[in-house]
Amino acid sequence: MGPVQQTWKETHQLIELRKVPLTNTDVAAGVASGRLLRLTAEVAVPRAYFTGLPPWGKAEARAAAVGLTADKAVVCGMAAGRLWGLSLLGVEKTVDLLLPGRSRPPSKRLWISGSTYRSAALPEAQITTQGGIRVTTLLRTLTDICRYEDRDEAVVAVDSARRTWPTFTAEKFHERLEHMGSFPGIESFRETVAMSREMIGSPWETKARLLLLRCGDAAIVSVETQVKFHDPVTEKIYYVDILINGWLVLEIDGKSKYLGVYGDDPGTVIRDEREREKALQNLGSVVLRVGKKDVEEPAAGYCAMVQLVLRGLQNFPAPVSLPRVA
Repeated sequence: MGPVQQTWKETHQLIELRKVPLTNTDVAAGVASGRLLRLTAEVAVPRAYFTGLPPWGKAEARAAAVGLTADKAVVCGMAAGRLWGLSLLGVEKTVDLLLPGRSRPPSKRLWISGSTYRSAALPEAQITTQGGIRVTTLLRTLTDICRYEDRDEAVVAVDSARRTWPTFTAEKFHERLEHMGSFPGIESFRETVAMSREMIGSPWETKARLLLLRCGDAAIVSVETQVKFHDPVTEKIYYVDILINGWLVLEIDGKSKYLGVYGDDPGTVIRDEREREKALQNLGSVVLRVGKKDVEEPAAGYCAMVQLVLRGLQNFPAPVSLPRVA
């Protein structure tokens, strides 16, 4: 995913019911028959289209629908992150909204269907438009995600922003924070930025890295991301998702990559991954491959990914040297 190129209304085939002429009986009939699904009281979507969307696609459509319905409120938090084109870890159940200035949220009975109003100041300078929807600015969106969601979700969001906009470095984050002044959670956000990394390929790479870093097992000495290797025979350069202890390669298979979610052809992604894995093994590295379910945290103990890494460190000998690029 990347910066939005068209309106979210167009992307998700949304219909603003209040703007439909009274002479258009097809829309009214579609709503009555169930062919059109109301996402809010004022916005509908073709049911067949919406039903076929993946969970994150449904979340995008809901965020856009609530944004189109809101007269004054601004989409914020994770929903705004989606409308900015960020890749996120979880799927929010409701769309977060903020009122401009220091306005207080309305009574819950007046809330837009599927929304949650947050209570916080929102200066006009932190409001923009993305894909035709009023949203918080990118930095405000990220700070709100850090404020309202858990640390892993916040780091994922910042990682995604740094991948989408490579010039948005950690230094740039801190520079822009100075212009925002003090706000609740600013120190937590600084820590989140410090934990983020550039060019992370997916939310599950971020999750895997964070799980390894807080594992606490003495066998895990170092965790590096997007490490570059040079094949002296073919002269090709390969990047690995995660490198543990300088030699154990961990590759994260996310279903999203194979559906073209990040803008790459799925067939090309699969071929490139297989070529890279074979090349890395030929260079002497040990490659472990895990999926999304392997990084899901159990109620107790280590997740499957951490267990696999610990077994790999114990059972495989470290190579004498690897042709990595410093």
